[in-house]
Amino acid sequence: MNQPPNSGMNTPPGYGQTPPGYGPPPQSGQMPNSGSYMPPPQGRTGFTRQIFNPAMYRQPGSGSWAAASLILAIIGWVTLGCLGFITWPLGLLFGLIGLVGTKRAKGLSFAGVVLSGAGIACIIAFFALGFYVQFQGKEMAEQGGKPVVAAIEDFKKDHKRVPNSLDELVAEGYLPATWTQGFDGIDSHVQDVVNGKRWDEFLAYKPGENAAWVGEPGKNKKSVNIEGEFGDWSISLDDKEEGQAKQTYGLSFIGIDGLSGTSDDEAVNQSPEEPYDLALLWSDDNNTRELSRKRRDLQRVATQLADKKETLAGAVQKAESDLAQVEGEVRDLMLAKNLGSLDAVKKDNKGAGLLKLAGATAKRYAVAQKKLELVTAKIDDIGIQVRLLENEEEMAKLADNPKELAELVLLLEESQKVLEDKVSLGDLDTKADDVAADEWFKDRFK
Repeated sequence: MNQPPNSGMNTPPGYGQTPPGYGPPPQSGQMPNSGSYMPPPQGRTGFTRQIFNPAMYRQPGSGSWAAASLILAIIGWVTLGCLGFITWPLGLLFGLIGLVGTKRAKGLSFAGVVLSGAGIACIIAFFALGFYVQFQGKEMAEQGGKPVVAAIEDFKKDHKRVPNSLDELVAEGYLPATWTQGFDGIDSHVQDVVNGKRWDEFLAYKPGENAAWVGEPGKNKKSVNIEGEFGDWSISLDDKEEGQAKQTYGLSFIGIDGLSGTSDDEAVNQSPEEPYDLALLWSDDNNTRELSRKRRDLQRVATQLADKKETLAGAVQKAESDLAQVEGEVRDLMLAKNLGSLDAVKKDNKGAGLLKLAGATAKRYAVAQKKLELVTAKIDDIGIQVRLLENEEEMAKLADNPKELAELVLLLEESQKVLEDKVSLGDLDTKADDVAADEWFKDRFK
């Protein structure tokens, strides 16, 4: 059956009817007012409210501060802090500005503030850790090197120079072979590093270097010498202290790694406020320590006796030369005036003067010769004793033998007397010059 269009036939139910709750469509050219929107269903907040009525949540201001804050914070972290010194403070500032008032994108501002603040905290922590590590390094170096500094001071007083090596300090008894005791006043973390170790396992030493020397004992500091005139000159490298007794030294704490020349090396303070008491190193073995001290005293006296021996040898040589000259003058006088005896020479005016000079010179020669013999004998005795004390077994025997220890002390006392010219020379102490002159004349003019 044919039906006219729009007759309502064959139309689905409800088609063409306006849905309930919807108003008529707006007229052409008109825009709906935001106020005409229905409120959102109950329980919807935040972003859903902005969907239903965005005009109610539109805020003044700009989000550029927030974006800049976050970007700067991210740049600081991406560059691992290399640019964080600049970007993080700016990011924190921009983020705080973004949080003030009713500006948009406060979430970005908050993120920028958090990231920038964390970066700044890391920088502060990094510097604080660096200062702490540096302070700890200096403290460890000072405490770890204190005994060696004290030993070098004693060595320098005895030898008028610094030691050539740390082994020399051990060999001469200024230090034990290892540091196993005497940790009073030493921090526990320093003790953990040095306890039971040889000195060269945690310290690097070199004589002749500047006090601020930090490490690398294999390198020598040379001075440049330019010699000659313009057109004829030469350049050479020279060690100013080479071949000389060095008075300065370099001492470095080489750190926990035990390697010299690395970044954790630290120069040892050579003038600590509280000098170390070396007696602490020997607290459990006083006898050995006393023997080591006696050995040092013997070595010191031996060195001084060696200097005295050289002086006395020169005095003997000078006296011999003076006597030879006087003898020649006496012979010439006796030949010129035909003087055939000692009495004849004494009666001559010039002869008497020459005899007086000969007597004083002969006595001076005899005294110097006698002292030279005593000094040489003591040097030999001390040399043998020091060699015995260098042997650990002999050292232990002496430590347990009071008699031998007393003999060692006696040797030291006698050597000191010889050094100070407090030993009796027998009849030479009272012999008159004229008696010495007679003896000399009878010996040379038989």
